[in-house]
Amino acid sequence: GGTDIVAALKRRGTRASFIAVDVTGEEGVTAAFEKVIADHGRVDALVNVAGGTVHRHTIEEFSLEHWPPTVDLNLTSTFLCSRAVIPVMKRQGSGAVVNTSSDLGFTGGIGRAAYSTAKAGVVGFTKCLALELAPFGVRVNAIAPGRAATPRVRSRYSDEEWVSENEKIPLKRAAEPADIAEVVAFLVSDGSRHMTGQTVHVNGGRSMW
Repeated sequence: GGTDIVAALKRRGTRASFIAVDVTGEEGVTAAFEKVIADHGRVDALVNVAGGTVHRHTIEEFSLEHWPPTVDLNLTSTFLCSRAVIPVMKRQGSGAVVNTSSDLGFTGGIGRAAYSTAKAGVVGFTKCLALELAPFGVRVNAIAPGRAATPRVRSRYSDEEWVSENEKIPLKRAAEPADIAEVVAFLVSDGSRHMTGQTVHVNGGRSMW
């Protein structure tokens, strides 16, 4: 968990802290970032990764009460966390934000209306924030991962299904977490200093835009 990562970073001589927060709540997010800024003095990069599907139904079956949880987790959280770092990044005259969309934000999916809508919204939000912050030297980009070989995702498939689904990917495998993390690392680095408002697809060629 987060505390283990912090402990590992501190052993390497890196300053680190872990704050548990509900990223869908305005007060909690505001307080968390106030503490980050108080403890560390600046924010060089923000990576918004919270996401998932809370309720999975066809649109006909979707109740209004089932809609907000998935949208809040994937889109509202991105808005709240991004808004919280705007003042400090503007003062710094630098910073990078990376938001997390998804292939499903471009293709849609049966039973995934709330998730796909939220992830498409992340792309639009990324462009708007990039335009607003460009004059201050702050860059904003997004990633759109495809299927990833995490334990949670892998558990949804039988061995045969997993092989079959991976055969549909031109590179013939799902992404390892490191495949995605290294793209994020690039987007917050100086190597991407002339990129903003872009969405990078990390899906092994499953969809091409």
